[in-house]
Amino acid sequence: MKKTYLLPLLAISALFTACSKDDDSVNDDVDHNDEHKNASLLISDANSATLNFINVDNEEVTAYQASYAKGSVYVTESGRYAVITHRDNNYTETFNIGGEIDHGDHSHNLGETGFGAIKFESQKPTHFKSEQDYVAVYNDGDATLSIFKEKTIENSTTVKNIPTGTTAHHGAMVIFKNGNIAVTNLGNGAVLPEKVHIINQDGEVVSKEEQSLSTSGIHGSAGNNTTALFGSNTGVLVVKDNGEQKIIDYPTNFEENVWFGSILGTTSDAIFVGYTSSKGAYFININSEEITPIHETAELFKCMVSRDKKEVLSLTKSGDIKVTNVISNSVVYEGKLSITMDIESDGHGSVTSNIDYFDDSLYISIPSEEKIIKCNLEEMEVVKEFNLGITPYQFKILEYDIEH
Repeated sequence: MKKTYLLPLLAISALFTACSKDDDSVNDDVDHNDEHKNASLLISDANSATLNFINVDNEEVTAYQASYAKGSVYVTESGRYAVITHRDNNYTETFNIGGEIDHGDHSHNLGETGFGAIKFESQKPTHFKSEQDYVAVYNDGDATLSIFKEKTIENSTTVKNIPTGTTAHHGAMVIFKNGNIAVTNLGNGAVLPEKVHIINQDGEVVSKEEQSLSTSGIHGSAGNNTTALFGSNTGVLVVKDNGEQKIIDYPTNFEENVWFGSILGTTSDAIFVGYTSSKGAYFININSEEITPIHETAELFKCMVSRDKKEVLSLTKSGDIKVTNVISNSVVYEGKLSITMDIESDGHGSVTSNIDYFDDSLYISIPSEEKIIKCNLEEMEVVKEFNLGITPYQFKILEYDIEH
């Protein structure tokens, strides 16, 4: 069920202009390498099953009804689909951006906007990964993985559920290019796992037990084609697709029990990002085994990489923002946002501000005011306010293009 209407939109700044680089000119020579944006916001509600789907170009809002309230919204590797997990309700569903991409002399039909064919029940679906053309959800309730090909979301209902060779815990995983999966193993842990091993897509452990190093707690993961990184209290755990493992030590100024609970991949196979609220964001070079600061702060609020993974955006609770180029380590944008975010959290499921970064703009949800704001990072100014009819819980930008 859906309902479409136009969003009451407040234009904050006259500086906001259309994204088109062609202005109003007409060019009969079609260049298929031009960017053709199909960007929309998908927002879950903290208090109802309503989803808001907002076209950021024409500000049209369509309301859809999810299965439950407080859905955790993730975007797939291609940007075309969303995966919405309902941990407390043991349920996962998918969403297609839909619409049409105009390439001048032809167009691409992405189907009807709305829920995808894939939806499934599992025990406490939590961690999400979309890489190597696969989508995987780690189920904390029984230590299984639900896995499927991204391209099947629109027209298939097939989801493979595989064991991971361990018992229930708050788990994490990385999918290698060869299809095998580095996944956490509870080991002697109570809630957080202590080891990582490698399984195939039938759930069989293919690494050797003696290859798995012990840590004092693991959380957060990211990978490239052949290497997986996991944050741990002992150090950053590096796992190769052949099973080899090593630990990279934290900087000497990290106090006891200060560690990276979140890891992000970048455009470089050698460079990852780790962050913690009390120390800030850092580059992790797996070749040199060096961990160097990106944004040192004792009040880090959010950190993410851009869609192309070439930039790292970090934001503090007081609004200090920094965007850093991964390869050059140069600062692309830096400044302070004069906005009040909802930053107080009382644990899992808290309704706080969330962010997403797209096309040199930062989108920030303000649940207490039922809105999402768009900030121009070059000017460090709010340029739009999307006033919603819901309390935004989580949101993501969906954007997809076909380069031909």
